[in-house]
Amino acid sequence: MPGAVDLHNHILHDIDDGPRSIRESLLLCRAMVEAGYDTVAVTPHTCEGRPAPALIMQRMRELQKEIDREGLALTLLPGSEQHIEPLTLERLEKGEIQTLNNTSYLLLELPMLQPLPVYTEQLIVNLVSNGYRPIIPHPERVLVLQNRLDRLKALHEIGALFQVTWGALNGILGRKVEQTARAMVRAGLAHLFASDAHNATSRLLTIEKAAAELVKINGPGSDEEMLVTRPRRVIEGLEIS
Repeated sequence: MPGAVDLHNHILHDIDDGPRSIRESLLLCRAMVEAGYDTVAVTPHTCEGRPAPALIMQRMRELQKEIDREGLALTLLPGSEQHIEPLTLERLEKGEIQTLNNTSYLLLELPMLQPLPVYTEQLIVNLVSNGYRPIIPHPERVLVLQNRLDRLKALHEIGALFQVTWGALNGILGRKVEQTARAMVRAGLAHLFASDAHNATSRLLTIEKAAAELVKINGPGSDEEMLVTRPRRVIEGLEIS
């Protein structure tokens, strides 16, 4: 869909488990454009202050320069996927964590296979009370949250937002993941969607089909809401309904 905005991906080169070279990053950039994206918030994995926002910005500028040289209509914005840790709020206050386009929104990743840290709920409360808006990426893949709408609702009630991976709706990430994602959509707990793309194939190739599945569940216009309207409000620092 033209004008789409992606809030979660691993598009930067030589910084995490995404592309190893800038050439591979450019292949992913081309695929993003072909999928309808014109704006991408880069979100490499971060934890304990590494990689630093300065390195994220450096890689982003390097890639944007090559994007412009190739004539691709794609704008990169800063961000990160911060793994939950006790000092998350303190690091934010010190500028050691890159938020989404320097807004109050941040991706706060939970452990996918282990129990949630005992401080999870209190950290979310502290983040919200200090003006931050935590977005939990791919909660449908977090083992202790799968098919647990009660736990998801409890986290949402204290201020967490949820971002579902597009591919989850197609079943490419597993049956239980798909069931959880669909249940979240029906319950109004899928607040945002994103690609979580690591390369130019696999998950990116499923977005059009996944968006069609979303329309089947939520009705006409829900695809544009999740591909364009809501993510654009996030990068502008505005509230989402």
